[in-house]
Order: sequence, then C-alpha cells, then structure tokens
Amino acid sequence: MLMPVAAHADGTQVTGGAPGAVSAPPAPVRPAQVAQRDIPSRAPAQRVPAPQAQDDDHGHEAEGATTLVAELKDTDVAPFSMLGVTWESGLDESRTRIEARWRSNGTWSAWTELHTDPAPEEGGRPGTEPQWVGAADGAQVRVASTPDAKPQGLSLSTIDPEADTSDEDASVSPVIDVTETATVAKPGIVSRSSWGATGSGTCDSPVYGKTTRGAVIHHTAGNNTYTKGESKAIVKATQAYHVKARSWCDIGYNFLVDKYGQIFEGRAGGTTKPVRAAHSGNDMVNQETMGVSLMGTFSTTAPSAAMKAAVVDLVSWRFASFKLKAKGTYSLGGKTLNRIAGHRNVVGTECPGNAAYAWLSASGGLRDSVEKRLSTGTVTTQIAGRTTSAVTSTGFTLAWRAVSGAKTYEVRTSTTATVPATCGAGCVSVTSPSAKLTGLAGGSVQYAWVRALDASGNPLTAWQGTPKTVQLQAVPKPATVSGVTVTAGTHSTRVRWAAVSGATAYDVCLATSKGAGSCTRSVRVGAVTTTLLSDMKPSSGTGYFLRVRAAKGSVVGAWSADLAFDLAGASVGTTATVPSSGKVTVKGHGYGHGIGMSQYGAEGAARKGVKYPAILSTYYPGTKLATKGGNIRVLISQDTTDPVDIVGASGLVFRKITSGYKAKLPTKIKGAKVKKWRITKVSNRKTQSALQYKTTGTFKAYKSIRWTGDGQFEGPSRIRLIMPNGSTVKYRGAIRSALPAKGSTKRDTVNVLPIDHYVRGVIAAEMPAGWKPEALKAQAVAARTYGVRSLAPKRYYDICSTTACQVYGGASRETATTDAAVRGTTNKILTYNGTPALTQFSSSSGGYTSKGSQPYLKAVVDPYDNWSGNANHAWSTTVSASTIQKAYPAIGKLKQLKITKRSGAGDWGGRVTSINLVGSSKTVTISGDDARWAFGLKSNWFRF
Repeated sequence: MLMPVAAHADGTQVTGGAPGAVSAPPAPVRPAQVAQRDIPSRAPAQRVPAPQAQDDDHGHEAEGATTLVAELKDTDVAPFSMLGVTWESGLDESRTRIEARWRSNGTWSAWTELHTDPAPEEGGRPGTEPQWVGAADGAQVRVASTPDAKPQGLSLSTIDPEADTSDEDASVSPVIDVTETATVAKPGIVSRSSWGATGSGTCDSPVYGKTTRGAVIHHTAGNNTYTKGESKAIVKATQAYHVKARSWCDIGYNFLVDKYGQIFEGRAGGTTKPVRAAHSGNDMVNQETMGVSLMGTFSTTAPSAAMKAAVVDLVSWRFASFKLKAKGTYSLGGKTLNRIAGHRNVVGTECPGNAAYAWLSASGGLRDSVEKRLSTGTVTTQIAGRTTSAVTSTGFTLAWRAVSGAKTYEVRTSTTATVPATCGAGCVSVTSPSAKLTGLAGGSVQYAWVRALDASGNPLTAWQGTPKTVQLQAVPKPATVSGVTVTAGTHSTRVRWAAVSGATAYDVCLATSKGAGSCTRSVRVGAVTTTLLSDMKPSSGTGYFLRVRAAKGSVVGAWSADLAFDLAGASVGTTATVPSSGKVTVKGHGYGHGIGMSQYGAEGAARKGVKYPAILSTYYPGTKLATKGGNIRVLISQDTTDPVDIVGASGLVFRKITSGYKAKLPTKIKGAKVKKWRITKVSNRKTQSALQYKTTGTFKAYKSIRWTGDGQFEGPSRIRLIMPNGSTVKYRGAIRSALPAKGSTKRDTVNVLPIDHYVRGVIAAEMPAGWKPEALKAQAVAARTYGVRSLAPKRYYDICSTTACQVYGGASRETATTDAAVRGTTNKILTYNGTPALTQFSSSSGGYTSKGSQPYLKAVVDPYDNWSGNANHAWSTTVSASTIQKAYPAIGKLKQLKITKRSGAGDWGGRVTSINLVGSSKTVTISGDDARWAFGLKSNWFRF
C-alpha cells in the first residue's frame, strides 16, 4: 500500500563500529533515535594540552598527570536533545575527565564536563551521565586520562526522544508488593505510559530485592533551564541513553523528579515494590534501595523548592510503606550508608552534586523533613471557607480562609472530580489566600482544591475530600458574518467579508448547492477577513455558492447567507502546448490511487474529533464492523536468500511442520555460545532441508536433523531474523522455511503469527506513529481487514511484506501508540454482505476519493483531506518533455498535451482517464494512470 509521503515511521537505529555519518530519516515525524559515533583515539606521541584536572567530589586533587587520549572534532550529526559518552574498557574513571560541547542554532556551547557514571553490576557499558542540551545538530568531545590509557570502543551517543525507542512494556509479575499501611499519603506520580516509556528494554521481567532499606539520591546532569513541557522528553531520552547506549535493560532510576515538582515513575515493575534498578554501581544497593534522580545539575545550583517538596513527599511515602526511619545507618553491599544517602556515598562520583548533597543533611533538609513527616503522619486538616467570584467563560477567582504558618498555597483545578497529579493553567502557587485562575476550558464545569505548605514546602493541610465546583459561563457565539463579496477569476476566487468582534478564526464553505449541506471545499483561516480559493474548475450551469462563519475558540457562529457566483472564463487546464524550454507545469491533487481511505484524510478527521468507526464509514460506505481472529502467514519478501538464519537465544524451539517433531534448541554446544541457527536445503538433496548452528567459523549440522517439507523456529516473544545484508529484524510468532511447492528446490521465509500481532508491525510502517489515536485505529482496522481478505489456505503464504501488499516491518516497527491502536480495535475488521471488505487506502485523496472495484469503494467528497499538515492535498511540479518522449518514443518530439476525458468527480472535472500526447510523428492516447507514472506525478488527478 502507498504510505504518506515523507511521513514513514522508523524504528530505533543504533549505529557504531566505525566513524561515519549517522543518517537521519527523511520523515517529518522523526523516530526516537540513539545514534552512536566512534571517538578516534589519539596516539601517545600526539599529546596536546588536556582539559584541566579538577578536585574530585571529596575535595582531593585527582592523582596523576592527564593528557588528551581521544578526541572527536567538530562533527555534524542528526538533530538531538541529549548526549553521552560510553566505552568498553581502558579508562580509569577516577582519573579521567570527559568534556563535550554542542552546536545549537549555529552557536557552539562552552566545554562542559560529563561526569563519569560507574558501570552497573547488572552489566552494560561504562559511560558518563547523560547531558540534556535541548536542541543541537553538532558535537565535539575530548577525553583526558592518564598517559597510558588506551580507551576501547569509545563512542558518542546522541539521543532524539521524539518517539518510541524500543519494544512494548514487558509483562510484570506481581512477585512482591508492599501492604498499604503507610501513614503518609502517596504523592502524584507520572506513570511510564504518560511520559512515553517504550518498554522495559531487554528485561523479560523486573528483578525485585527482598525489601527497601534506604534511598540513594542522584542527579541526571544536564542544564537546569528546561521547561515543564520538556520534562517528559528528558525522562524519555534518559531511558533511550540507558538502554541503547549503556546497554541496560531499562532506565536506571526508580524515580525522577523535575524542578517543577513532577515525580516520574522510572524502571518498570511497580512504584510500591522494591524494584532492582541500575543507579548506584553496587548490585546489593541497587536491589534494596530506591534510586531517586533529581533532574538537572546541582554542583552549585540548589534544587528548587518544588523539587525538594516532591522528593520529601516521595521518600516519606516509601519509607512509611517499608517502616523505615529517616535517619540512622545500615550495611549493604560492603558499604555503611545513611538511610538517605547520596550516590557519592556508594561509589566515587560527583553525583548528586555538592548543592544537592548538602541539602540531604542540612538543618531542615531532606533527612529532617522526612523525619518530621514520618513523625506527624498524614495531614488531614483541610482549608475551609472556600468561595468563588469573578466567574467568566474561561476562569474564576478562588478565595479561602488563611492558615497560620502557611508560606504558600497550592491550587489545582480539573474538569473531573479527582485531584490531578499535574495540570497546566489550572495549577497555581500563591502566597495569599486568593488565586485568579484563567485560560480554562470555555464554559466547562471546574473542580478546585487548595492546600497550605510551610516554609520547607511540606503540607500543613490536605487537599479537600470534596472539591469546590464552579460552572463557568457559557462562551457566547460570535455574530453572523456580513459583507461577503467575491472576486472571481478563471480558476480562483478571492473572498472578503466584514470582521466580527472577538472572532479568532473564520470558516469559508464553498458548495455547489444552495442551503445547508456538505461543502465542496471547507477552509479555516485565522483572524483575517480575506482568503483566496485556488485550483477551482469552471462551473457548468448551477454555479457556486459561498458562505462564511466566525469562530471564537471552539464556538462557532451562524453561516452567512449564501452568495451565488461563477468563475470567469472558459474551462482551463485541459491543454498544454510545450514551450521552448521544454518544461510543462502540472498542478494536481492527492497522492496515490485515491481509492478507499485517505490516510491524511483519516488524520484530518481525527484532528476534528471524529472517531474511527465514522472515519471508516466515510471511506468505505456500506461496510460494517465485525470481528475476526486467527493466524496469518506473511512472506518476508526482503529475505531473498534460501537459508533462514536467526540469532541464537534462550527458549528457541525447532519444529518440523509435516511430522510435528519438536526440539528445544540449546544456547550452548560443547561449552560454546550458539550465535546463529539456520534452516537450509541439503546441498546434494535440495528437496530436503537441514538444521544447522554456528558458534564460531562456519555452520555445522545439528544432530543430523533432516526432513522434507516446511520447518520453523518458535519460542521467544520476538525472534531476530538475519537479513541478507547482515541486519536483523525482530518478528513475533514463528519464522518458517517454506517450500513454494511440493518437491521445490527453492525456499522462502514466512512469518506465521496472530493477525493482531501482524497488524502491530503494519501500522507504523504505513502511517506515522505520532498521528492521532483515532486515525491510527482506522488504519489498524483497514490493515487487519486487508490481511484477513488475503488469507489463502491453498497457498504457502497469505500476504507479502512490501508495498505490493501492505508494508510489514515485524516487531521492529512496533511503537507504543500504534500498539495502543491495535488493542483499541482488537480483532475488528470491516465486512460487506458478510465478507471481508477490500480496504484499499492511499496517502491522500486530494479531497475526492476515486471509484474502485467494489460497491463500497465509491467516488465521494473527502471533507477531511485538506488540513495544514497535508502537502499532498494540492501540489505543483514541472515535467520535462524529454521525460515523456523517452517513455513514448513513437510520438517523436512532444508538441502538445491534451486531456480528453476525466472521471467527473472533483475539481477540473475529476481525475484524468484519457490524455493525448501530440507529437511530431504521431499522437498517442494513454490513460491517466499511465500518464501519472510516465510523468512522475503523485496522482492521476491533475491539470496544466
């Protein structure tokens, strides 16, 4: 199927092993990436002045002279928001200094030290703490260490957190939990799904310690100037760096707290459980402590009041849950630690920074605040005397009775009767017992809560059990537009109207019939009083009708009276005489065949609040939603070789399809790790297949297993298939070596899996994963239906994996948003008269779909295709006469192009069905589809 142009989804890409450019995908919706670039080592003879050695976190000068041992000079990279440096071996972390700088908007930053973070006990690469940079496209790195240092595998990792980076969340077994007997209330915590966690990495399931015995405080490093809206991206980028660059199984911290007081759930496994993370560099400490990371750098800058208050809330709640005291010591992992310790107390590191570390033990600091909270328990007193005034359509003023000792007051509002963990305009902090709230949802019902905090940011009162309810005033409708005029040209119309007071936008409706009804074209413009409607075709008989209405936010006024008009001049765009330049300008609508669903149209509908069943009924009228499960067999067309090669892994099973023979495959043979398994044909009996393995060197026969017919690999949730170019792609289900026919000497690779798992690998390959959920759901149903209709029991496969069918990228193409669309439409398909429908789709309809081969594939107006993000709705290009002459040499020299027949549906008379190529030798008549491919056009709907 045809994908939206320049909007294809990609999986996470990690590159390395040799210096070289890391290519960014051309899509406007960028996937989350961790790109790695090797840092060349300097020869000992090339010593140059090194970065200056600095005192370590304990105040001692780092021992030994240092010199520059590796350096990555001014280097262009794909846009990124975070960077870090990792290595395999050869550096003494206590005597190494790593610095980086980055380029933002053409300007290089100052050199910044990246603090080293010791390799965790659970494995992975040693590296630095990640550095958040916001937005950059260039980087430099320099590494100073002892003169004899020989860094191996030194790499710069740059992270783009714009989308998902890994697989979906692994299942979490409820192994250990904490009985909810805490006397301290649980604070609001931003869940993994909310900040966009992309799974628990390579962890099959979380590892739990016996209990929680303390807390270790960290910082993430990076700047302290991030916005509240960037916090989720920082957490997501940190997970990507930990998983993809440091090779950990998930994000290293249990919790992260930003300077605005937002608490983020870290490693998967449950916020109430003793989940082992990778934060301290000591395995036993990782297992039995909670790792809390303060988001920012706190070498000289102290944590904000909001951050401190949130950390106190979090640590107090968890300590109460495990019946811990705030002060005192315990022994663990060969260390004697305070119940609340800094990372530097576990291993030699600057973390969490001098200013944050001082706060832990300061008078009124973290330990004192947690001790006070644990001794007083849950605050139950509530502020009374709440009153509202100055209620408008988008805000109100809330006042309350003052509380003795209150330093600040927090106010939170919501459109639901639950205290929100975080919110936007409806959350304020004030010092007096009154707050003005603005920018709320117009005309909505608002629920409000308020609580008092002391000077340390600790709650003096609790949130109210019953919120204050406020009905905002209705948003008045804007007045009806008047003074509408048009100035018509041959293929465009300038529309003008009188301004309406308070209007924030205007809708312009162009129709071919008078009165209420659908618009041939609907355009929303901003707070202006004119717009140009272009690419119009002359009317025939009835003329056009135009109406305008004003909008104030989401509230719209009444349409103006219909204004009838017609275009000036005769029909245009049917004939083009080739100029002396040999270049012909062509304008058109849409991308692809236009049959069935427009993918850009589905997104346009979703942006207007249309749900997926209505989207589908727009593009497949007359069809019905039904359910269908089962398996599907996908021909992996990209695997062009006969052998089926997979990466060795635990839990793999081999099966002969004809006999049902099954064998569990080992991870080691004769003490050597099995790197690859292969199903291949026997060299001297090519109708037979054999099972082979590889540890080192060449493949070897495994137990002399031979058979005739199909065989397959099964086992783990995702099997890594090795492609002819050496890359690997993950697939769910089974990977089969299939014979195209009985007795065949050829082999094809087929993925056998449940239909819904198949759809998970299709959606992001066909539609940008960042699009609206309802558009993704519509794509899920269309893709599932297309697959079900392709089921062919008499053939050795049902569907292929390329655009010849619909693109399928296996588990490697799955994302959290597209997986959610599959779950939201489980087993849903479209049927017509009880039979799976032919759910064709294309990138963009251009505003009018094309008639297909089925009754439900009609040519109808598409009201959703024309939105600001769709560059394919209307397009223009230049075609060279030489291109057409090369495709049709019989015409000689091209003199004229003449459209002779159209479909009759849409602008200019619709899509081209016949066109004459008038040349010096002869005239050749071709179809509009032939012209599209010969001219290199986006669709067959065009004019000159």
